[in-house]
Amino acid sequence: MANNFMVAESTNLTSARIFSLQATKDIQNGAIVGKGDLVTGADQIYTALDDYAGGMYLVLNPAWSYDDSKLVNQNEENYVNKADKPFRVYRLEKDMKYKVSNITETFEVGDVVKYDAATGKYAKDTDGSLKVVYVEEQGFPYCIGSVGVTVTGDTNNEYGKALGAKTIKYTIEVIK
Repeated sequence: MANNFMVAESTNLTSARIFSLQATKDIQNGAIVGKGDLVTGADQIYTALDDYAGGMYLVLNPAWSYDDSKLVNQNEENYVNKADKPFRVYRLEKDMKYKVSNITETFEVGDVVKYDAATGKYAKDTDGSLKVVYVEEQGFPYCIGSVGVTVTGDTNNEYGKALGAKTIKYTIEVIK
């Protein structure tokens, strides 16, 4: 059974500085956080902040489950960065790009967006620092029939019930 955790890709983060952060709550890959002070007793792990006005850091830790009893445990949508455990972030700067997928929001090329830490989701924003520059559909539903799940976005029931799924990937560019 797949989870609904966001998936992120480092599409164009050339020369991005990488830091280790830690939060007091679970944080999905693809989230944008701020960097606070060093964690007590640590010399290279910083506190993750919900407020990223002082700098944006993309949460993008390698997705790996140590429970390898099932191959699906390694699917990225099944991965979340656990509270009180260090995770990797990339410092974002103007013109850098990354991708997010497995989200419920729908965007179009040209939409200006922001990451809302309170909801854990991306949202349209007229004064945001991020812009959707490319939208792509990948994958396909398979095993079409009367069992499985309804394909996300299939309002006309074109596919019926399916196993597997399409996903929409949004390439986001830092514009400020």
